[in-house]
Amino acid sequence: MSATHRQTLHEVRTGETIDGFVVGKLLHEGGMARLYKATRRGIHTPMLMKVPKTGAGAPAAALPALENELRVLQRLHGPHVPKLFGHGDLRATPYIVMEYIEGDRLAQAVARAPLPIAELANLGAALCKAVHVMHHQNVIHLDLNPRNVRTRADGTMVLIDFGIAHHASLPDLIDAAFGEAAGTAAYVAPEQVRELRSESRSDIYAIGVILYLLATGRFPFGRANLLSVKRRLFEPPLPPRLHRPDLPPWLQEVILRCLEIRPEHRFTTAKQIVHALTHPDSVHLTARAHRVRPVDWLTRLRLWWRSLYEVFDEAEPVRPFERLSHAPHVLLALDLPHTSEPLKQALRVTVRKFARNEPHSYFTCLSVMRPADRLSLRPDEPSASAAERIAEMRTWAQPLHLPPGRISFHVAEGSAADVISDYAHHHVLDYIIVGAQGRSPMGRILGSVSARVVAEAPCSVTVVRPRELPKAREEHPPVTKGD
Repeated sequence: MSATHRQTLHEVRTGETIDGFVVGKLLHEGGMARLYKATRRGIHTPMLMKVPKTGAGAPAAALPALENELRVLQRLHGPHVPKLFGHGDLRATPYIVMEYIEGDRLAQAVARAPLPIAELANLGAALCKAVHVMHHQNVIHLDLNPRNVRTRADGTMVLIDFGIAHHASLPDLIDAAFGEAAGTAAYVAPEQVRELRSESRSDIYAIGVILYLLATGRFPFGRANLLSVKRRLFEPPLPPRLHRPDLPPWLQEVILRCLEIRPEHRFTTAKQIVHALTHPDSVHLTARAHRVRPVDWLTRLRLWWRSLYEVFDEAEPVRPFERLSHAPHVLLALDLPHTSEPLKQALRVTVRKFARNEPHSYFTCLSVMRPADRLSLRPDEPSASAAERIAEMRTWAQPLHLPPGRISFHVAEGSAADVISDYAHHHVLDYIIVGAQGRSPMGRILGSVSARVVAEAPCSVTVVRPRELPKAREEHPPVTKGD
C-alpha cells in the first residue's frame, strides 16, 4: 500500500476535543497506553480517556488490547467495574472514555504490609466479592494485581484494565492475535505460564498472591523474574508463617490453597474465599495450615519432574458462571427454640438432599436472636446465650454428617428478616432455606419473616413446611330418638 493511501491512526493529545470529550492532563503512561483526564459538557462524573500507543516502536498488542477491553467493558455492569462513557473509531481514533476512580486503598495497603489480620480479611473479602461479580458475568481478568484495583468512597473494590481479560462468550482476540498473553509476572498462575487463558481459577491464584503480600509484605516466590515464574510450575511457595510466625493457621490455609499449582486444588470460586475470610472458624485446616518450612528437596524434585509433562488444558473449558453454580453457598436460617420437631426433621431432609445433589455446596447455619431472647419474658419462653444457640445448631446438624469445611454456625442479633437479607447481600448467597412456622402467635411473627425474606432476598429461597397428617374424621355417637 502506498504512503498516500496508508491509513494512519490519530494519536490523542492533551488539549484536543474529540467527539465532545476534552482531553485533559496526562495521568499515567504505561507500556501499551496513556491515560488522560477527560471532561464533557453535561457529565459530572470524573472520567479518564485511555489511548493506545500506536506510533513507531509501540507494542503490537496495544491496539488489540484496547479493542478487547472495550468489548469486555461493554458487557460488564455493576459497581465493581468503571462505567463506560464512550469510545472512538478503532480504525481512526482509538480511545475509551470511562469512569475515573481515584481511590487506591489496596495498593496503599500493600505498600505498608504486613497488615493486621482484621484489615487484611476485610480488604481481601472486598476484593474477592468484586472478582466473584466479574466471574458471574463470564469474564476472567487474568491480570489481577493491586494497581488494577481501585476503591470507591464507600470501600467498594473496582476492577480495571481488562486489556488481556477473557470473555467466555467471545472470540479471544488476544490469543488469536499473539498466541499468548501473560499478565503481571509476579501474579500469573502456573497455567497462564503454559498459555491457558480460559481458567477462571487463574484469578484465584492472583488473589492468593495479593493476600500473601498483605500478610507478609513479600511475594510468594520473591521478586518477579524468569526463575520465579518457572518455579511456580513445580514448587509450592514458602509458607507465610515462615515470614510471619504469628499468622493464624486458618489464614495460611486460605492463602496456600489459593496458590496451589493445580487449579482444581484451589478454591473453586472467589465467593468461597469471602466466606473463609469472614468466617475463620469455618476454615477446614489441612497440612497446609501448619507448614513452617520449605518443602524438602525430594518433593521439589518430584514436582519438577511432573511439571515437565503436566497439562493444564481442560477437555471442555468451564465458563466462569458455570463454575459458580458448582459450589453454591446456602444459608440455613434456624430458630430452633421456636421450631417444632417435625419442622426440624423436614429442614434436615431438605439440607441432606441439597448436599447430596450439590457435592461442592457449603452451608451457613444462622440463628438470629431478638433482643428479648436475652431475657426470659415468661417462664415458658426459652432464653439462651449465643454459645448455647450454636451448640444447639451443632446438635441439630450432627445427623447430616457434613465435614467441617462444608458447614458453619453463626448467631446474630436484630430483626431476623433484616439480618438474613443483609447477610445474603453481603456474602452473595446462592440459596436460602428457611422454615415455615406454625399458627402460634410466635409462628405468625416468624411467618412474616419468611415472607419478607422471599420478597427481599437476592437469591432463590426455599420455604420448608413439614407435611401435615390428615386429621381423623370425628365420630359422633348415634342419636337415639325418644319414644
